[in-house]
Amino acid sequence: MNITASILEHLWVLFIGLGSWALNRITSKIDILEKGKADAQDTKLEQANIATLVHELDRRVDENQHLSVGRGEHKTDVTSIHRRINDMEKNKADKIKHIKTYTSREKNDI
Repeated sequence: MNITASILEHLWVLFIGLGSWALNRITSKIDILEKGKADAQDTKLEQANIATLVHELDRRVDENQHLSVGRGEHKTDVTSIHRRINDMEKNKADKIKHIKTYTSREKNDI
């Protein structure tokens, strides 16, 4: 009886040691991930920087006019396409008034 109690005591110490080692490894990996994570202010600054670069690129394209279609004409075409699609969607929604569904039993009866 004394030997089994001694073995269980040593196994318990081993279990505690392995558990603390695993916990330390997990917390160190979480710390590394937290250190590399960007905060909200950094992402806002990066978005503002990208927006500035996109605006600058648009301005340069407008200056050079290396497009087969003028930029203003292109923008109006895209806008009119979006409006037309929205109108078609609304018209289609207005036309669909009644949708009849069948269960498998009703379908077999017909």
